[in-house]
Amino acid sequence: MGKLKYDKDLLDFVEDRHSVGYHVLRVLKGLAYTLALVIFYYLIFTLFFSSDEEKMMISESRLIEERYDELASQTQLLENAVAELSLKDESIYRELFNTDFPELTFSDSSSMNYTSDTLFSEAVISHTYQKAGRMLVEFDYCDGLISQINEELNGADKDSLARIPSILPIENFPLDNVGASVGRKMHPFYKQVVYHGGLDLVAPVGVEVRATADGRVESVDRAQKLQGTRIVIDHGNGYETVYAHLSDLLVRKGQKVRRGDVIGRTGNSGTSFAPHLHYEVILNGAQLDPLNFFNGELDTEHFGELLMYAVNTGQSLD
Repeated sequence: MGKLKYDKDLLDFVEDRHSVGYHVLRVLKGLAYTLALVIFYYLIFTLFFSSDEEKMMISESRLIEERYDELASQTQLLENAVAELSLKDESIYRELFNTDFPELTFSDSSSMNYTSDTLFSEAVISHTYQKAGRMLVEFDYCDGLISQINEELNGADKDSLARIPSILPIENFPLDNVGASVGRKMHPFYKQVVYHGGLDLVAPVGVEVRATADGRVESVDRAQKLQGTRIVIDHGNGYETVYAHLSDLLVRKGQKVRRGDVIGRTGNSGTSFAPHLHYEVILNGAQLDPLNFFNGELDTEHFGELLMYAVNTGQSLD
């Protein structure tokens, strides 16, 4: 028999019967007490007792923090060195090419998303350490190149630099009038792809042509075929420049010329499809692309524009 209670209506003692909800509530209270006790013991264990794995992780974390400080110091040193190298690059570029240093953008294929939530600190440190190592190697290489360039510049006089072709043979030349450059181009008469050894600068007859570097006139020729009336200048350092299809010759063989001196006028002589100047740069007998020798006048933007027009021209004028 269960617990008895006094019933006022019956004026007698009856058995006290509990509902199902009462028993469920008692079970839930028991479970809650048990769960609270488990959590309490777990907190005590984790706060005052460490497993071997946790101890190892704490040790690695401290090591990573120490290495991070070391890498931060090296990174700052590299940034200062790169900034110094950048200033040297700009100074050398201006001295050699008389223009501002080009804006260059490099993409790092080994870049890492440092804002990722899933990125572990060990991965960041390892990546930074490797990148710093590569930067050190690149710094040493660039520093060696700059030292070599400085030595050559200090050993070279202004006269030797003045004998390197570096300006356009036509002053204020409109860049969109540039024709075919060095390479295999369609010949205007033969209608076959042949080798074209110079740069075509489209201009009307009579436009002044100037020497692109100091030198001595090696030859002046008048002809009805091939390059027609032309001038060849020897710059005395292995460089030669050729100015072909002229209408007038304003210099004589053996005459000394300075960079910028007017030596002739454009024309349509020889095997020429239209009035233009055919200009060549030769070094030790090898024909070079004249597009690479206009650094004395063109900045990066205008050089890119000139290059675009020349590369997209598939037919020569001679």
